[in-house]
Amino acid sequence: MSPRAVGHAGAALVSDDGVGALFACPAAIARRDAHRIQLAGLFIDDDVWLEGDDHPRIADRGPTELVPLAGAITTLGPLVVGAAIATTASLDRRLPAPEPGLPVATVMSDFPHRYAALETRWTRRTAAIGAAARPAEWLAIGASATLARVDAAETRRMWAGFGGRDLPLGTPVRDVIVGVDARDALVPGGALGALVAPVDVPIELALGASWSDDVDATGAATIEVARAPPAPVEAPTVEAGGARARGRFTSPLVLHAGVRWVGERYAVEGGATAWTYPGGTGDDWEITGARVVDGSGASAPIDGMTTRIGRRTHAAARASVDVEVLPGFVWMSAGYGWRGAAQSVQGTTIGGVERGGHTVALGAEISAGAAVITLGWSRHLARDTTAGAPGLLWDNPLATEALPANTGVHGHSRDMVGIGVEVSAE
Repeated sequence: MSPRAVGHAGAALVSDDGVGALFACPAAIARRDAHRIQLAGLFIDDDVWLEGDDHPRIADRGPTELVPLAGAITTLGPLVVGAAIATTASLDRRLPAPEPGLPVATVMSDFPHRYAALETRWTRRTAAIGAAARPAEWLAIGASATLARVDAAETRRMWAGFGGRDLPLGTPVRDVIVGVDARDALVPGGALGALVAPVDVPIELALGASWSDDVDATGAATIEVARAPPAPVEAPTVEAGGARARGRFTSPLVLHAGVRWVGERYAVEGGATAWTYPGGTGDDWEITGARVVDGSGASAPIDGMTTRIGRRTHAAARASVDVEVLPGFVWMSAGYGWRGAAQSVQGTTIGGVERGGHTVALGAEISAGAAVITLGWSRHLARDTTAGAPGLLWDNPLATEALPANTGVHGHSRDMVGIGVEVSAE
């Protein structure tokens, strides 16, 4: 979440003693007793795409995201205390959607992803307050409490048809557009951490753990029949006035570990992180007050929709090196990270692809009197994942007939730029 972490490809648990430490290892803020104010922003350009032999390349149209971080650290007797506010999770995927009235053949050929995902948004804004103490010269321990607001939205199409009658399967005349927009305004959590930094030994160690309550998001559900040109197949109707959505999403327990070797004008740091879901990850949207009605009189409730956001236990490993290029003025850094996939191959969709992979990074830290300016850049290298049959079947509330919604080659890359300034006073 900090520019320093960006420039280290995430390998900054031991060395990052700014307000971002409150979310992962609160003990790190005790490294310095100075009064400090920190402001930072991360710019995230997240690219996803879907390729296949029978359709054009489909790519994300979401904007570059700005992720802020702001906070202050001071002393209170024997304690070092801090407070911060940050966007701790951000996902914004906006995929091409068929315009009303497009020919049936065009929709089927150019928008094969419409049953997998058309829009996915997930934002977690978190406030933290914490304290750290040094019971020994070489040891710091810390704890923080967090409170988050989570906003979530997903949109995709369902197919409301019968295979023996409505051919071909997937004719968009039978499409129903389902969108949910929900939030949980109060998600409590916290973090614990320990930092071991002996004065006469060049090795430093850090451990951290963060947790938050499950997200219980509620909001409106917007459901309507897709408008298509006249066709021999009769379109269904929808009864969805006042429809509501509720989704309960498991939050992970996140465990961090880091080690750092400190030289005279260089430092080497490594770290590992694991995300685990003790309560499982069976995340679904529950929908109430919605029903689809076929022209024959058959009807069925639209009572649920599985989330396309990837969630499963996974881990990451990272390493970085810092070099002092201008004594007392400029440090440069480089980093590398690897992260495992947060979802299975069969569960991959263009709306929520999180297949992990490799990250490279560069950073700089410039001291100017009482201010320190930190710059970081990282690139999550492009990675392709091929999802084949059986894949994820599309939703069909009326019948069992369905085809895979997510087959094809899914790609993902991410660029991040972090810029931050910290001003301190003794």
